[in-house]
Amino acid sequence: MSKDRIGLLADVSQALAEKNINIESVSVETSGRTAIIRIVTNQEKKADSVLENAGFKPVGADVLVVRLVDRPGELAKTTRLLADNRINIENVFLLNKEGRESVFALRVSDYQKAKKLLGV
Repeated sequence: MSKDRIGLLADVSQALAEKNINIESVSVETSGRTAIIRIVTNQEKKADSVLENAGFKPVGADVLVVRLVDRPGELAKTTRLLADNRINIENVFLLNKEGRESVFALRVSDYQKAKKLLGV
């Protein structure tokens, strides 16, 4: 979370680019005077360090990357499995959809249990 301002996303993405960190997914939410930028990168720990050194306050969270066959019901089966095991999905990103595969990043309430259940 940061104070919202013009150029905030430009500054964040530039700091990452200068260290050769690729952004795989991004979303921005503004509310009043604050902004929440959610980023999935190819180097999460390094990205946190880079952003902290640039004056930002990253809040790291483990995310599961789940590859699903791209057909109706696959996301429903996966999320039902988590729900039935009392794992809350806190955030989800569609990272990529190519051919017959969809790739999602999930932030969940119990990372280790979800990882085991989903076999990732």
